[in-house]
Amino acid sequence: MKTVFRTFIPFLFLFISIQICAQNVSLNRVEPPNWWVGMENTELQLLVYGENISQTKPSIHYEGISIKSMSMLENENYLFINLSIAKTTKAGAFDIVFKTKTGKELRYNYELKTKRNRHNPIQTIDGSDVMYLITPDRFANGNPKNDSTEDTLEKVNRSNQDGRHGGDIDGVINHLDYIKELGVTTLWLNPFLENDQPKYSYHGYGISDFYKTDSRFGTNADFINLVDVCHQKEMKVIMDQVFNHCGSGHWWMNDLPSKDWLNQWDTYTRSNFTNIAASDPHASKSDYDLFTKGWFDTNLPDLNLENPFLATYMIQNSIWWIEYAQLDGIRMDTYPYPEKNVMAKWVEEINTEYPNFYIVAETWEAKASSLSYWNNNGVNNDGYKSPVNSVCDYPLYYAMLKAFGNENNIYKIYETLAEDFVYGDAYNNKIFNGNHDVGRLFTLLNDDIDKLKLSMAFTLTSRGIPQLYYGDEILLEGDKPDGQLRKDFPGGWKSDKRNAFTEKGRTPQENGVYNYVSTILNWRKNAIEIHSGKLTHYQPIDNIYVYFRSKNEEKTMVIINNNSKTINKFSLERFKESIQGYSNGTDIITNTYFSSLKSIDLKANSACIIKLSN
Repeated sequence: MKTVFRTFIPFLFLFISIQICAQNVSLNRVEPPNWWVGMENTELQLLVYGENISQTKPSIHYEGISIKSMSMLENENYLFINLSIAKTTKAGAFDIVFKTKTGKELRYNYELKTKRNRHNPIQTIDGSDVMYLITPDRFANGNPKNDSTEDTLEKVNRSNQDGRHGGDIDGVINHLDYIKELGVTTLWLNPFLENDQPKYSYHGYGISDFYKTDSRFGTNADFINLVDVCHQKEMKVIMDQVFNHCGSGHWWMNDLPSKDWLNQWDTYTRSNFTNIAASDPHASKSDYDLFTKGWFDTNLPDLNLENPFLATYMIQNSIWWIEYAQLDGIRMDTYPYPEKNVMAKWVEEINTEYPNFYIVAETWEAKASSLSYWNNNGVNNDGYKSPVNSVCDYPLYYAMLKAFGNENNIYKIYETLAEDFVYGDAYNNKIFNGNHDVGRLFTLLNDDIDKLKLSMAFTLTSRGIPQLYYGDEILLEGDKPDGQLRKDFPGGWKSDKRNAFTEKGRTPQENGVYNYVSTILNWRKNAIEIHSGKLTHYQPIDNIYVYFRSKNEEKTMVIINNNSKTINKFSLERFKESIQGYSNGTDIITNTYFSSLKSIDLKANSACIIKLSN
């Protein structure tokens, strides 16, 4: 036994020595997975992940490509390679070779494609457009085969209001004709990227892979197909992106590049969700830190964009999707929460590559004064200048609820619009009467169809870029919890008892609202005064609100009677300064012709949208 023991010890030492010298090395992923020549920014950061990958020496032999620098953080399984791509570099593929200390070579074939024309085919999103917001899991199931997939944890369970219901990208494609016929021009999907969470993953905001479409929605190719079909139908596509947090199931969560990749606390700490802390000149540091660095939820780790490698990663990911999918715009979730200087840099870098690219920031602010921090022409008092060109107009949303809801006071809209002077460009604000985070419009307006119609008439004729929420045009109901206000669209599943995508599948009331909304939407496509015309409004008297939209010779008068009684022979004398030069008009909703503009009969709780003419 003694002899055996003596001979075993040297062998053991030799084995350990060999293992130390020849550590296992693997190459699992490179992100971005590809890039483009012709970019204005000639630098590219590659995140490389694999076991002990930082112990390798990478090399590239391709004309116009050089490795500018390499960086590793605390975790040896990550390597950040900074490339320089010369303006003369041609599109093509090349190997990135990672050589280990033992001479072993790992290869990644990297492709550089040709960037689309810088000034041409970007489609501008502006007041001529109307967005249609869809929660993909709840809209339509086009491919039942991907309802549950092997590579994701949560399986389909349509009986669970918080579960996966099976809606997907194919379902959206299958109903694009419905969306186009409704009259909207632009599609916005809640995030479709992978959310590999054990539960409550359907909403899309817990991303586990920033470069991969969730397999229960389809593939990256399916999303590209959706964009292509939309463009063929002369529709635009906005992508919902998230910089503030990822999902707890993200692939890097079990092996973070560094401790400061996330905003981490000694114990779980939730954000205070106090948006005004970002603009409050008197905010304490602790309140501000809690707002920007606290987590949204236990399953939504807060990303630390003060880490420059992560900031670059996220900015490049956003640009990658713009180019890869030929996007027309981006809606950025929770815009005020991440480090605001990084967010400003993100906007600027996108605008460098794609001038005038449409970006709308989710800015949940109830007051125009706070919201204007993110949309003004100058520098804020703290020295911060926001380059965002569109914000979510929550002040106007809340004013609409007060106008057409329980308060029944349309003056709230008038006084809110009177504060437009605080904005850089209020006409570029995204206005809406519903979305995936608030109760259904029909429910919040006490199931009053007339009031819902008034809300639609105002949203689609006021200043700004309108956005509608799927199903509000057919009176879908629901309030918190979220699963109730994100109900399935009737007819999106083969087992549904009716198909509300068709006229026959809708009730008379639903068809009445659908036709009302569709009439306004399809008319406004060619109404340039509504797209970008000046808004002139008059102080409401007796809960009647009158305003005009005018551009060049085109002018439309909107009268909203927010009363439960009919007003006969409502005099238009008070508005003669806006009517001057026009002698007649046609109500585009009812197609009623008015040969005189002296007075008009107003039905109870009704809107007149009168195109003026000579």
